[in-house]
This record gives sequence, C-alpha cells and structure tokens, in this order.
Amino acid sequence: MLNRRVLVIGATGSLGASMFPVHSAPSDSTYTSFHKNLPNQSWLRLYAGIQQEDTDTHSCHVDGNWPRDLVGALYRNGPGRMELGGRRYQHWFDGDGLVQKWSISHTGEVTHRSRLVHTHKFLHDEARNELSLVGFGTVSEDPLSASGPDAFNVGNISVLPRDNELLALWEGGSAWRMNADTLTTNGKLELSTESAGLPFSAHPRVEPNGTLWNFGYVSHMAALVIWRLDPGAREPKIWIIPRSPMTIPHDFVVTSKHLLLPLPPLHYEPDRAVEHSFIDAHEWHPDRSLDILVMSKDDPNSNFVIELPAAWFFHYSNAWEDEDGVIRFEGFSYDDPSLMYDAFRNVMRGKMPDSISDPQLVQFRVDTKKRNASVEALLDDQIACEFPCIDRRRSTERHEWLTMLAHDARPSSSKELGLFNSVARVHTVSSDSVLYTYPHHEIPEEHLFIPNRHGSQETDGWILGTSLDYVDEKTHLNLFEARETALELVARATLPRLMPLGLHGQFVGTA
Repeated sequence: MLNRRVLVIGATGSLGASMFPVHSAPSDSTYTSFHKNLPNQSWLRLYAGIQQEDTDTHSCHVDGNWPRDLVGALYRNGPGRMELGGRRYQHWFDGDGLVQKWSISHTGEVTHRSRLVHTHKFLHDEARNELSLVGFGTVSEDPLSASGPDAFNVGNISVLPRDNELLALWEGGSAWRMNADTLTTNGKLELSTESAGLPFSAHPRVEPNGTLWNFGYVSHMAALVIWRLDPGAREPKIWIIPRSPMTIPHDFVVTSKHLLLPLPPLHYEPDRAVEHSFIDAHEWHPDRSLDILVMSKDDPNSNFVIELPAAWFFHYSNAWEDEDGVIRFEGFSYDDPSLMYDAFRNVMRGKMPDSISDPQLVQFRVDTKKRNASVEALLDDQIACEFPCIDRRRSTERHEWLTMLAHDARPSSSKELGLFNSVARVHTVSSDSVLYTYPHHEIPEEHLFIPNRHGSQETDGWILGTSLDYVDEKTHLNLFEARETALELVARATLPRLMPLGLHGQFVGTA
C-alpha cells in the first residue's frame, strides 16, 4: 500500500509539474482562429465565454405557471471564461469555472446570478490580465509555476451543496468553497491536514443516509484515492489504492455494499508527460480491456477487477445490487475518447467538431460472486444520449426511470455540432421512452428530475433544465411534468443573455 503522507506530498508538490508541463507553443493562434470564424457561425457563441464577470442578480421573464411546491435554486457549473488578454484556451475543459444560480420563489418569480470561481489560477491571471495557457488540454510557455494541481484547478465541472455552502468541483484537485447565496469564493475545501491537496473528483455519490463517497486519481504515482465522509463527520476516511496502468476515470457508482470504478484503457504514459499536455500524455489502447474495479465499502482495499471489451465512458446512472450479489447500472458507451481529443479542441478554434462516435445507452450487469460482467444496449444504436439523472431518492436502490439528453431521429444542426437537441425519459426495464425536442437553434444542457414532495414514485415530479438559444442569444430555464407518456413543458423563465455552454448542476429545494 502506498504511504498516504508520501501521496499527499506528491499531490501538493511534484504532481503539478508532471501533470501539466510548461512548454513553448503558439499562444494566440487558437484565439485568432476562433474570432475569425465567430462572426459567420452563430453556434460558436456557445463557446465564446464571458468577457467580464457580472455579479448582479437579474429577474427573468416567466411564461407558464411554476408549481408552488417547486421552490429553491438550480446551481450549474461549467467552463465560463475562455480567454483573456488576447489569449484563449486550446481545450474546452480548461475554461475557468462559472457557477450559475437560478432561484425560484414560492410566487413563481425566477432570478439569475453567476460568478466565476476565484481559484488560485483565476486570481493569478487577473493580477497579470493575461491567461495562463496551461491546463488539461492546453500547453504553452507560461510563467505560472507548477506547484501542484491546484495551481491549475479551474473548478469548472460540477457543484455539491454541503453545510450551507456550495462546492465547485474539478477533476484532479481540491473542491472550492462558495457562498451559496452570493456565489463568492471562500478558498479551497480542506477536510483535514492529511487530505489537503488530494484530488476530489467532480462526481461524488451521496447515499440516502447522507454518506458521501468520492474518488480521485494521481496519475504519476499510479494511485487512486477513495473518500468517505460520514454524516456529521468533520474529517474523511481515505484509502489509497495502487493502480497501474492509470487512466482517467470521470465517474463511478455506489451500491449498498460495493464501489465500482470502471477504468477505460486510456493509459497514462509517464514519458509522454514531459512534452505533452495532460490529456496528450495518455494513449488509447482499443485492444486492451475496460476494467471494472469492484471494491468493498467496508474496506476498498478488498477489491477485484472484471474485464470487459474496450469502450470509453464519461457518465453512469445509479447502481443497485440484488440479493444474489448482481449489480446493475447504466452508462453511455463511446467507441473511443476522440471527443476529448478532437471535438473539444476544434470548437475552441472556431471549427466544426470532427466526426465522433455517438454515445449509446447500455446497461451493465456485474456478478460479484461469479466475478463476471456483461453489457447490453437499451436503445436503438441510432439514438445518442448522455448526462443521466435519476430520482435521487433511489440512490443505491433500484431505479426504473432515467432522465437524459438525446438526439431525436431526424437530422439536425445540433447533431452536426456534436450536441444534443432533446431531453428524454427512458424506462430501464421496458426501454420505453418519451422525448421533448427543442427548436433547432436551442441547445439543451443537463436536465434533472425534481421529485414532488407529496409523491413517492419516480414519475411524481418535474424535469428541470436549461437551454441555450445561440441565435436570439437567450438562456432559458425549462420545467416539464414528468409523465410516463409525455414530457409537457409547463413553465419557462428567460434570461435575455446567452450564457456559456456548461456541464453539471444540482437543485437545492427550500421548504
């Protein structure tokens, strides 16, 4: 077992240098190319980012009737600032985090506010009025010292409500504490001296009793970090799991007895880290297996691996385990990770994404006793979908309905852009689905299922999500009734401003 103290020292010291090397590369060709193409391609406004932080609260125009029981705030996060001082990030995942808050009152009024996450990197760049071109997929000559991963942490993937605060989450570093009302940044989350600097990833899992699980990966030390924070506890329990070769796991699942971490064969190559960005220090091996790391919740060091054919995954739904020890959960399978290498770089240059494989909804079946696994497609392979959401009351328990983004069957401009045009509800047993398709110039972001406090079924509630009109330059907050046979748009709030395309969010209800 790796020494935890050594790992912490590595995470706060030399990790940054090996993960994010600083090399000479054109610093402004991405900026020049993007702005050359922007005037003639309105869809590029989705990736333009904000130029100046707006800290005011704005009232939204409301259509339809918001249910009196739906009171609270939808928080969302994503890459928000893409450029500064004539320089632009080379990869979409490198944009500085922008957290948005959509507040819904008991009278149906909707307001919006947003703030950039004031990370160490953000403050460093502000002081120089110049973007540090170093990150997940960006590499350039830059004076920013590589003092650890949090020197490059942009806090731009998701959010987690905790202890009356909001945490802005990234992939490879610390969570950032934010005021849940004003969205001001209050520094890094440090749960203990021992855990400071360890990676806390963007998709933690919270059990119905409030127990929080998460993971992180330390590539150059070939190790996984497993976090457990019990309700009311101030310090986490941490396990260090050696793992070689290391990959880039983005998400994981939790059952009543196990943690499952799928590890695609996108392997970290230490020799490549010397001359490449972090993502380019990895190599895809389609001839190797997708490894499912199955860990006991009592002791994650008690684990085993089940192999499946190679595939790339970003996100999974919710896992549940039956009395025979068989675990089931859904994921979205890609042929390879080219989306990260090609599409998310092309859009930053103002170019169309290269051809990429559409993600297919599949269900995993993992037998923990026989130690075997299988994967089965749930929908027609012509239907692409992503960003799964369940009724959170079903966490670690059997669920039947998934909410997700999708492409409908007809050709559309959004599909050409590698984006989704619909929100869908899918029954995981029958594969029946219902779909709502947005106008061709309106791009939906992740949609969430919000349960009705007066109901207990997975159809007792609403679907809440944002959409971006890149032609009229507006952002909408949309509310649907979650019926079994249809998705009915019942209310919409409109912000007369186009926000950047984002990633993940959470809804926090108010009694």
